[in-house]
Amino acid sequence: MRAALYNIYRSFPVQLLLLHFRTHYLLLSMWLLLLLMMSGALGPRLGLQYLFLDPEYLGRSDYFSFLIVGLAFGFFVMTWNLSTYLLMGGYFNFLASLSRPFFKYCLNNALLPLAFFITYCVELIRFHHLAEGAGTQGQALSGLVVGLTLSLFLYAIYFNLTNRDIHYYTGHRDPPPNRGPSQPGQSDYRPYRGTPLGPQLVHQFDNPFQVRFYLNPNLRFQRVRSVAHYDTALLRNIFRQNHLNALILQFATIGILVVLGVLVDRPAFQLPAGASFFILFSLFVSIIGAVSYWFAAWRLPLLILLLILVNFLTSTPFFDHGNHAYGLRYDSRAPYSLDSLRALYRPANLEADKANTTAILERWHEKQPTDKPKLVILCASGGGLTASLWATHLTQSIEACSEGRLLRSTALMTGASGGILGLAYLREAYQQPATTFARGHLQRLEDVSTDLLNPTAFSIVSNDIFLPFRQVKVGDQYYRRDRGFAFEQAYNRATHQLLNQPLSAYREAEVTARVPLLFVTPSIVEDGRRMVISPQGVSYMMAPPVARIGGVRLLPDMVDFGRLLREQEADSLRLSSALRASASYPYVLPQVNLPTEPLIRLMDAGYRDNYGIASAARFIHVFEDWIEANTSGVILVQISAFREQGLADDGRRGVITGLFSPLGVAGNILGLQILDQEELLANLYRSLGPDRFHLFRFNYQPKADDPLRTSVSLHLTDFEKSHVLRALDEPYHQRQIDELLQLLPR
Repeated sequence: MRAALYNIYRSFPVQLLLLHFRTHYLLLSMWLLLLLMMSGALGPRLGLQYLFLDPEYLGRSDYFSFLIVGLAFGFFVMTWNLSTYLLMGGYFNFLASLSRPFFKYCLNNALLPLAFFITYCVELIRFHHLAEGAGTQGQALSGLVVGLTLSLFLYAIYFNLTNRDIHYYTGHRDPPPNRGPSQPGQSDYRPYRGTPLGPQLVHQFDNPFQVRFYLNPNLRFQRVRSVAHYDTALLRNIFRQNHLNALILQFATIGILVVLGVLVDRPAFQLPAGASFFILFSLFVSIIGAVSYWFAAWRLPLLILLLILVNFLTSTPFFDHGNHAYGLRYDSRAPYSLDSLRALYRPANLEADKANTTAILERWHEKQPTDKPKLVILCASGGGLTASLWATHLTQSIEACSEGRLLRSTALMTGASGGILGLAYLREAYQQPATTFARGHLQRLEDVSTDLLNPTAFSIVSNDIFLPFRQVKVGDQYYRRDRGFAFEQAYNRATHQLLNQPLSAYREAEVTARVPLLFVTPSIVEDGRRMVISPQGVSYMMAPPVARIGGVRLLPDMVDFGRLLREQEADSLRLSSALRASASYPYVLPQVNLPTEPLIRLMDAGYRDNYGIASAARFIHVFEDWIEANTSGVILVQISAFREQGLADDGRRGVITGLFSPLGVAGNILGLQILDQEELLANLYRSLGPDRFHLFRFNYQPKADDPLRTSVSLHLTDFEKSHVLRALDEPYHQRQIDELLQLLPR
């Protein structure tokens, strides 16, 4: 038994695996990250696990989507094998004496990929067992296995046709003896010149890890023989030729990705996001492998220097193009400073904008059935497609139950990220005839939950990395084509191009009160202010009203987009670009550069006001006098997702964790917003009075004991969609709807 265990320990698969763990931790980290994402240990709230467990292709999660993921997984496995063969093949010279040495290396290097694949299959079986209706286990497993097999088969054909072994150079492939070459005249003499290793160096250099057995193509262990009698230059030539073929294949693969990048605008060429992750990590493995091969012990410092160099180059004017808001002009710059913001907030602007909005409110009032109606404000929180689906489903369901009274009574919509994506689309659809709008209920739910992550993720791999200088024409301007454009294109396609118009195209509908006002409020990265994007002048939103009436000198904490960038054609900004800026979740979507001096960038509105309450409270305070005179009060409908966060920390911390614990509250941005906005709501209650302020909260929250909790992502599984839709049937929400309907004017 002891001898058998020792032989297993000295087998080629085990020694390869141990060598990986000893020397190639950077390459192993790629496997670890993928494993953490696929198992849900990393980014579970972002739904990273569902990109692998329920991939979507052309709007469906089926056999073909898993087939593509399987192909990409095979590509990652072979990239891993190619890179590690490049690094470690020379340690095992006996490979050079075997037929098809790279194939045998891959076979013996399969422990790690096999363990990952088994884990993947187990997670797939578990997911499809729990998520009824999310797909069948048979389709998932068969598609994955066939895709992986096909990918490995294509690689095998290539290397079988191109790789050379020792038979090519010597004309024979006999098992070598365990000693140096014999003398002329002996039966085992080999008639070629060589510079063999001396017997005392055989174990040190010929087989430094003392491998005794390797796995042959029949999956049986075969004894390793010495190659000490072969010319070392001959062995190097074999490995060098194999390495060259590997590099050719990797460059060819990059060429295929470039071609796919050119075709990325066509849905058929947009791979599932899970496949995009496998491809992206394959590129990381290739880069790490190449740097490790050429620079060996210096690989870590050089990789760090490479990152610094990339960061420096992309900050220069030649490479730093950034992401742009489509429709704006970037050939001039608007000044951005405290003085310029104060100039936008001057009395003339305030009075003009307030008078314009008051006129809109008057027209809204004329459409109401009573002299003192309730003014409704809808606030939808961020939360990816979950928030978008929940906001749309809830709003149009209440609209149907109220027989058209909800949206007729709504004067303002605001919010963040996914929620505002849903409300903006619903608002535009509301302009259709009543019968058409009512019939489109189910279709709109499909539209707002359409996957937006696949085109975005694949654009990162195929376009942003290899084709960063591609441009697209929007209107009469040219902009860089990146994942921001891919997101907008997918969103506009899903929403039938209703939001792919300049801001000015939506002004008339708001002015005539056919639709509610819409405030899109992304955050400014550089100073934390909120940008208010609207077709109307909204300078009155830039500071609390007390700053205008005197007494307290307050700094503007919001910025009127239209007035700031008037010379840069703010009216030409695509509404989809404004919505995308409001939903620019870090890393997933790029921050949006604006044509200002100095440069400012926009990011997710959730950074400052994830629930839309701050914007709604500011609007109410500005028009409080008008509301007092013309309405019977305000109904604030807060539509949120994932608002109720429990305490996950058990209080036990180690020494290292304790060093970072003071930073914990700073990272809980959404929790801090909730607490701050409770005070805003209390102020509204005190200001308007108990009979004139009504707050209705509709929060979607996955159940704590649900093993498949709904994610904050740009991709939703069928299982997640069904959970969101069924949440409206909960007794609490039904009671809230009944109370709300009692207040809406008939």
